[in-house]
Amino acid sequence: MWNNQGGFQGYGGDHSGGGYTSPGAGGFGTPQPDEKRARSRIQSLMPCTVAQILTATQTEDKFFSGPNEISQVTFVGLVRSVNETPTRLDYEIDDMTGPPLEVKQFVDNDDTVPDNEKVQAMRENTYVRVCGNVRAFGGKRNIVAFKITPVTDMNELTYHILEVIHSSVALSKMHNQPDGGMALANGDKKMEIGYTNSNTNGGGMFNGLTPVQSQVHTVIRNTLTDHGINVESVCKQLRGVPEKAVRDAIEFLSSEGHIYSTIDDEHYKATDS
Repeated sequence: MWNNQGGFQGYGGDHSGGGYTSPGAGGFGTPQPDEKRARSRIQSLMPCTVAQILTATQTEDKFFSGPNEISQVTFVGLVRSVNETPTRLDYEIDDMTGPPLEVKQFVDNDDTVPDNEKVQAMRENTYVRVCGNVRAFGGKRNIVAFKITPVTDMNELTYHILEVIHSSVALSKMHNQPDGGMALANGDKKMEIGYTNSNTNGGGMFNGLTPVQSQVHTVIRNTLTDHGINVESVCKQLRGVPEKAVRDAIEFLSSEGHIYSTIDDEHYKATDS
């Protein structure tokens, strides 16, 4: 939902609202080739409909809805079917704009994992918000989800449609304005849209993140191992920043869908790494 400063704000709680962040907020040292490839894509969640995802054009491993690249998306829909295995949850989710979309969520639910730590599947005929990456396999579009949360307030359906419309209008205006927040570097189009109309605001925010949140996000994003980085290592790299401030930043980044926990609650990986 748009805040009173003209930008997207999250819904709070477990829901990952739409909105855009800069792919280059903060930074330490020179990025490696793998990082550069990752950062050449939109670094944040794009509010979409299923129809937009299914009709998006594909260029190599990138997908475009009109002129806008949609690598990471968020959408809201009704769970039509669920198939559970120890390593994956397969859904068909319908937002009524097209045929149901296949969504895959990889999990670790084998017999060695305690029941209270297993990822619980969403129930059929309930509404959920999906955050994930657009993929194509065998010519069929699907989403590999890194976060699926139940919709507990039906107003979120309306908010999501407004997000989709407003983001489409905002991005269209930016494409028509040479300096409207678009950064063109070496032929790569990098979208830099903050939560507010400018890169900074009176609250010390930079592209929607505070300085500490930006630094924490950068440290986590620069870690390319499969299990991510633990909180203690983040604190060591950010000497001078109190541990509580680091943990508060991690909690915020996780709730907004920028990062996610991996092997336990102390290890995190960026969704765009």
